Amino acid sequence: MTSTARQLLDAVVSDLQGSRRPGQQQMVDLVQDALRTHSTVLIQAGTGTGKSVGYLVPAIMHAAARPQGEARVVIATATLALQHQLVERDAPRTLATVTDDLPRRVAFATLKGRSNYLCVARTKGVADPDQQTLDRTDAERQAQRVLQWAEETDTGDRDELEDVSGLVWSAYSVTSQECARGSGCAFVEQCWAEKAIAQARAADIVITNHTLLALNAVQEAIIGEHDAVVVDEAHALPAALQRAATDELSVEALNRAARRTRSAGCTEEADRLLDAGDAFESALGVWDAPEGRRLAELPGEILQALSTIREAAAVSVAAIRRATEADASARQRALAACETVSDAAGELLSVDETRVMWRRRDRLVVLPLDVSDVVREGIIAERAAVFTSATLQLGGTFTGVAQSLGLRAGEWVGEDVGSPFDYPGQGILFVPDRLAPPGPDWPTPQALGIAADLVRAAGGRALVLMASWNGVAAMADALDAVAPGALLVQKRGEPTAPLIRAFAQEPDSVLVGTLGLWQGVDVPGDACTLVIIDKLPFPPPTDPVVSARQAAIDAKGGSGWMQVSLPQAAVTLAQGAGRLIRSSDDRGVVAILDSRLANRRYGGFLRRSLPPFSYMTDPSKVAEALTRLDDRLNG
Repeated sequence: MTSTARQLLDAVVSDLQGSRRPGQQQMVDLVQDALRTHSTVLIQAGTGTGKSVGYLVPAIMHAAARPQGEARVVIATATLALQHQLVERDAPRTLATVTDDLPRRVAFATLKGRSNYLCVARTKGVADPDQQTLDRTDAERQAQRVLQWAEETDTGDRDELEDVSGLVWSAYSVTSQECARGSGCAFVEQCWAEKAIAQARAADIVITNHTLLALNAVQEAIIGEHDAVVVDEAHALPAALQRAATDELSVEALNRAARRTRSAGCTEEADRLLDAGDAFESALGVWDAPEGRRLAELPGEILQALSTIREAAAVSVAAIRRATEADASARQRALAACETVSDAAGELLSVDETRVMWRRRDRLVVLPLDVSDVVREGIIAERAAVFTSATLQLGGTFTGVAQSLGLRAGEWVGEDVGSPFDYPGQGILFVPDRLAPPGPDWPTPQALGIAADLVRAAGGRALVLMASWNGVAAMADALDAVAPGALLVQKRGEPTAPLIRAFAQEPDSVLVGTLGLWQGVDVPGDACTLVIIDKLPFPPPTDPVVSARQAAIDAKGGSGWMQVSLPQAAVTLAQGAGRLIRSSDDRGVVAILDSRLANRRYGGFLRRSLPPFSYMTDPSKVAEALTRLDDRLNG
């Protein structure tokens, strides 16, 4: 590593009005070495390290050192918030600072999946049957907003458009399978997705998301050739890969295929698809398989319905291909819908020990158990690869994450570059070791009482993360009388962004929720001095994917629980605890009300996966510390 990279990093940090951080400097060295040697590195970079600039500087230098097109770098993030931060702030400011010191100018572009862009053919072409189903007042109003925005947008990117449901958006967008770009679409020159793809392929650095990176690996090579990949928030990549490889067959998917087949002029074939859908729905109706549980096999009625679907879809595909007089976009959407249900039915008919399937209401779902080969062959291949996150070391080792990414011993190096924060001095990890562990009646009155005492002592300023919706309701009731400011409660199905904004802005407020609040909440300062986690976030043992992966490991003589459930809980727990200390000035307490963290053998593994807070088990002393902090903040 030459001093030049460090000098460029210093210039960027100065421009961002930051300060030198040893961890960030070490990260620059690690990333540049991986890019230079085409090797694989796992980097744990704690909150506050500035890891985005830590990989942007060497990525820009790598691209600039070679002629355009020869050293393209793809950067992928898991969350929309980080992608926006890179695109709108970090990447342009970093480039602006270092450009004069580079051998040539470097261009970057952002790229998302095709369905994130407005489809011009669906706004200006032949009406689609999906659009005709938008007959509710609210949906109609949203559809009109989409059509008006279509005349004004410069990008066609959905992120420009707020408060439009997924149902409405899907009526004016297409997936890669539905796109008619290769079948005579009349709007290719105006296509927003094609413009974004062209810009990305001409760029030296492409900023995208895990979902598109996964789709690029398993379906459509949309990103183009690149010789290096940087995966931020890498702990979330395996889940994105599994979503990309998931097949799902539903009654609605069959009805959609029938509608689209009819719109392509194939009426008889559409009726055949509807009949197949009715048979599938009837077979599901008489089948008493529990929802959400792994299925080892399917009954004869379901297998017969799946065979019927495959036959009806094959007949429809052949008819649609012959219907050359129909609109090209309508034909392609019909083909995609029929091929999707055919592929899903085929996967369900051929399930083996490498895949897992389950029932969810009116649908069947199937996905691969192991996606590590996709990482090795579709993402890393012969490329330089950097995987980074604040939570890659689980139990003090990178081995678990490396295995989930398909990395073999000797193929990678792992480094923890630390954090600039003084975790022992800034935060306390509190575990009430004498509290009864969670059981069927959780959260108990005792646990709720401890939470209420802590919130009262802290003067609010609390983020409360629950493992279930029932827990959210119980905790909200318990805190209603003690929260000194607003009590903000997450509701099922509602967006979390307004709640997070209110929590950050309203003094002494308390935010109670689950699911999406475990990560992505970035509230530095006095608004959050207490994070309460009610119980260790182990995945439910009935989860079909978890149970299948554990069973496969157990069958080989390993411990499925230790290799699947425990690491998953460690990642989620670390993400939740990471909501507390977001800047060097933050102070506070992470309270985990699950005594198993103190009393069970695996508690040490989980604690080693957390930042090194000071550790306390006495609730009265923790309450005193929170009261002192509250008094100081109230000044």
